[in-house]
Amino acid sequence: MSTGMKRYKEMNKCIKSIFLGVIGILSMSMSMTSCGGGLMPQPPQLVMYGDMDGYVFMPYGSSATRIANDVIATKPAKDAVVSATCGDTVKSAATNADGYFYIQKLPVASCLVEISLNGFTKVPYQISVTTNQTVRVGGAQGTTMTPITHGVIRVTSNVAGGVIVLDGELTDVIMPSDLYCDFPYVQPGNHTIGITKEGFESVSPVEVEVLSGSIASVEIRMTPIGNRPPVANAGAGGKWLAGYKHENYRWDGDVVVYDLIPISYALDGSASSDLDGDELTYIWEQVEGPIIEIKDMTSSIATFTPIEAGVYKFNLRVNDRYHDSVSDDIDVEIAKIGGKIVYTSTLYQKSSDIFKVNADGTGFERLTTDDAFDGWPRWSPDGTQIVYFSNRDGNAEIYKMNADGSGQTRLTDNAAYDGVPDWCADNKIYFTSDRDGNKEIYSMNSDGSNQQRLTVNTRKDTGVACSADASKLLYMRVYGGDNYEVMIMDTDGGNEARLTDDTKVHSFVNWTPDGRILYTTADSLGGEDKLYVMNADGTNKQIWNVPAGENDIEDAVMTDDGNFIFYVKDLFIHVMYSDGSANLNLGVYGAVLDYHPGP
Repeated sequence: MSTGMKRYKEMNKCIKSIFLGVIGILSMSMSMTSCGGGLMPQPPQLVMYGDMDGYVFMPYGSSATRIANDVIATKPAKDAVVSATCGDTVKSAATNADGYFYIQKLPVASCLVEISLNGFTKVPYQISVTTNQTVRVGGAQGTTMTPITHGVIRVTSNVAGGVIVLDGELTDVIMPSDLYCDFPYVQPGNHTIGITKEGFESVSPVEVEVLSGSIASVEIRMTPIGNRPPVANAGAGGKWLAGYKHENYRWDGDVVVYDLIPISYALDGSASSDLDGDELTYIWEQVEGPIIEIKDMTSSIATFTPIEAGVYKFNLRVNDRYHDSVSDDIDVEIAKIGGKIVYTSTLYQKSSDIFKVNADGTGFERLTTDDAFDGWPRWSPDGTQIVYFSNRDGNAEIYKMNADGSGQTRLTDNAAYDGVPDWCADNKIYFTSDRDGNKEIYSMNSDGSNQQRLTVNTRKDTGVACSADASKLLYMRVYGGDNYEVMIMDTDGGNEARLTDDTKVHSFVNWTPDGRILYTTADSLGGEDKLYVMNADGTNKQIWNVPAGENDIEDAVMTDDGNFIFYVKDLFIHVMYSDGSANLNLGVYGAVLDYHPGP
């Protein structure tokens, strides 16, 4: 074979090899190839291509986010510009009405993609273009644009499940069960918010101004079609007291201690109603009177602790989730009782002692501390001293002491019984004694001198009570086992008269400030005592009006202003308004009490 023919065959073989290599490689640059020692020219460069697409979204109004699950609610962003830079190749496209863009024939390479929209922050991506593939920019969720400046719209409602309308457009945001949602990327400016839900009345859009970096709150209330407003009922007006009550008596070593609890009043709106059976919420508000704190002000029953006398006025509104009710008002008249109480108590168990406490529950003090019986304390007219009886010296005798417990002095001294005294405005002390063989009423000066017998009969007389003007004495006369009658006479023992006559147990006699007589009546000793009143001549007997549920009242003592009655029930001291409108257990353990207006 000639040399020329041999070179031609070698060159032809080399060319075939080169084209086979091009087919097996996606993209490569051909260098000069030596075939049989000769050089070949570089063949044309082959460039491979791919595509990219994606969706761009913009927030409603600017943006909406449901905080409950952190899902951004958006709409397609039309006319957003998407620019792709792949080496020396730069291509761009605009999004259509669906927010979609598609860029074709981008060289296979790492490309910088930027998405921009007027008023929004530019969003960059670094995308790798793959041969003959379409790359989705932003992934399956697409790209959401964020306004350069933005604020937040917080929408609250009374109903879950409604679709939120922002700037006239239905969003895909549904009001969640926690009844609020935030739209956190809203462009500054004025926007409108509404909610729509099937079966509910339409609601006019609410206009709200959004400021950059701030939260604009909007409340939208939805009402079922045909739903009726609820009715608030704050209850009847009432009377109550300012002060303290005792609770939880207990031993601290050899001393009895207790908890002093402020007296509170319950505002009761539980009679409020809703014709549609909707669940109600409550809001109490004070509108007049000394300023106080309302506890549980969003409950049907709220409480407050009055600190001074006055009329406290409150307003109750209820809501059924759809309507506010018309408000209902209530007046509460609060009194703060002045004065002081002295009484007998076995609080220390070893003995019966004399105690005192202020009428408002403060100032609790034990006055006698011996191991004997000390009882039936009564104030002196000026409130500086107390008369009582005690068996500390072996038998019952009359004693007196200062109001602070000092200066305890024995006034009677004999082997007989001397007890149940009263200190009268004429500065004399009247008491019961059996020193002459039968219990009779006696008198003496406040220093114990001039002791005189006032009644003379074969029956027992006891429980004396002196009128405010020191002209009359009330007492009880025992006519038989279950027959105690109320008696009256002048303080000198004259003009004795029987005021009751019905073979019952009449006891705990006392005077009212207007000169009438308070007393209790029971069918038998140990029976239930009911409180009665009558005139000083025994006429016009009638049962006293007491609060509902109150019975078995003992030791009733009316305050000097006639407004209140202290009494004993179940060995605790209570107080009630004289008209029977309200009563309170003061929690003070004691009996046989007496009241003085103070000081």
